[in-house]
Parts: sequence; C-alpha cells; structure tokens
Amino acid sequence: MARCPECDSPIELSKKVELGEFIDCPECGTMLEVISLKPLDLDYAFGEEEWEEEWEEEEEEEI
Repeated sequence: MARCPECDSPIELSKKVELGEFIDCPECGTMLEVISLKPLDLDYAFGEEEWEEEWEEEEEEEI
C-alpha cells in the first residue's frame, strides 16, 4: 500500500506493480508514477517542467 502525495489517500496496488508504472489515484484522480518498489512509493507522474510545458501549450491553443 502507498499514499497519494496529493490527497494522502491510501492506494492499494497489486503485487505485480512495476517501477515506472502510472497509476491514477482513485480519490482525487491525480496521475502518479511508481518511483520505488521497496518501500513502495508514488510521486506525481510528471515533473514540474512537463506540467509547465503542457500548461503553456494549452494556453497557446486558447489564444
């Protein structure tokens, strides 16, 4: 079991989870990535730079 870094909800994962696998938090919908298997740890799926790039692209499309 791991916790969502966004809403702190517990997330149960299968034993077959792999490093780098993407998971959606069932509570808040945040996309997470498995960053460690022992101990099991999740973090935001995209780094800050990637989120900024996506936000900038969306902003350009709206103009």
